[in-house]
Amino acid sequence: MSSRNIHFISMWKWLYPGMRVKRFLLIVLLGITLMAVGLIFLIDLTRFLWIKNHIKNIFIYYQIAPHISGFLLVILGSSFVILGISNINRSILKRVAPLQVDQLSEIIYMQKKLEKGPKIVVIGGGTGLNTLLRGLKQYTSNITAIVTVFDSGGSSGQLRNELGVLPPGDIRNCLVALSTKEPLMTKLFQYRFKNGSLHGHSFGNLFITAMTEVSGDFAKAIEKSSEILAIRGKVLPSSIENVTLCAQLKNKQLVKGENNISKNKEQIESIFIEPSRVLPFPEAIQSISDAEVIILGPGSLYTSVICNLLVENVPEVICQSKAIKIYVCNVMTQLGETDQYTASMHLKAVIRYLHKNCLDYAVVNRKILNKEVAKKYQEEGAYSVKDDLPALFGQKTKIIRGELLSDHDFARHDSDKIASLIIDIIHRGRK
Repeated sequence: MSSRNIHFISMWKWLYPGMRVKRFLLIVLLGITLMAVGLIFLIDLTRFLWIKNHIKNIFIYYQIAPHISGFLLVILGSSFVILGISNINRSILKRVAPLQVDQLSEIIYMQKKLEKGPKIVVIGGGTGLNTLLRGLKQYTSNITAIVTVFDSGGSSGQLRNELGVLPPGDIRNCLVALSTKEPLMTKLFQYRFKNGSLHGHSFGNLFITAMTEVSGDFAKAIEKSSEILAIRGKVLPSSIENVTLCAQLKNKQLVKGENNISKNKEQIESIFIEPSRVLPFPEAIQSISDAEVIILGPGSLYTSVICNLLVENVPEVICQSKAIKIYVCNVMTQLGETDQYTASMHLKAVIRYLHKNCLDYAVVNRKILNKEVAKKYQEEGAYSVKDDLPALFGQKTKIIRGELLSDHDFARHDSDKIASLIIDIIHRGRK
């Protein structure tokens, strides 16, 4: 396809439904009409009749009827108006956004399309959540990621211990997953220092921490970081209180701290937080109430997904919501957290902390992991989650299966496949 044709198609997109451009073109044409009428009052147009007669003679020469010639002149004049306005805008945008001038109609069209997408709230954390968010942002900009700030290990844990700030790690990862900025900016936020006193810290964690110190508000720091990364949707903490995640193990041992729970090798009996009553972040509760779809997972079962359900009112608001409720089961077990857990054990654990089964769907991977990749994970104590679920769980939850594994050399969901399946479930649920 020639560049001229591509340019014509790009121009035509300005007239697509929902672009909100046609109404303004009509306003421009109305303005031109009023100006023409005004000129009739101000100027003796009889002096210019020779122009009309000259053009009329041209049309007569080519045997074009008068009403058709008038129609052609209107189209020609309108085209000149549109071309002029378009090039004025183009000249301005070259100064404002020089790299996106040629894609402007495509960008606006996509933004309008995404604005009409479903209101989705995703609750979880870790790599699993980030994978899902990367896929969903291709379908809607009405995404809210709700994550905990209970992290006690790594860079986040160190910043929490030394500066008393809420750990920003999962927040940072979600911001990057939803970012629409160029790759360099997202790489910058994910960059980890390799030497010196900042060894192990990511730039994004330090930025959010500094922004918290400057603004005095963790939520404001997230908001400002969202603007910098131009994210599609929003990221919210489930709570902004300083909380310690605790676990009671099968051997009756008590473990405190998210990092210690993840390192533990004993099976978890139950999980709770200290203090036991933790107020939710109001905007997070409002987002859950307003959602059309609520997704739990994927992510570390206890330390990324269920820990959000320990925050006061969160389970109740989820179950009271009229939204479609979906649980996305992990593809692999996690050493020290879900050893030997099957899909039904994952699902039962989530329902336990929801206090009742209000889930409409559970999504399970059915693709078999590559033997070489599986062997690598087995050496680390992780295995594929066995699908032992029936077609319908507990007379409420429909089980949806799909080949959802990524084709890369690691065991995780494929962003596009899982997002496509979720959108298909939403359409199915709406019907």
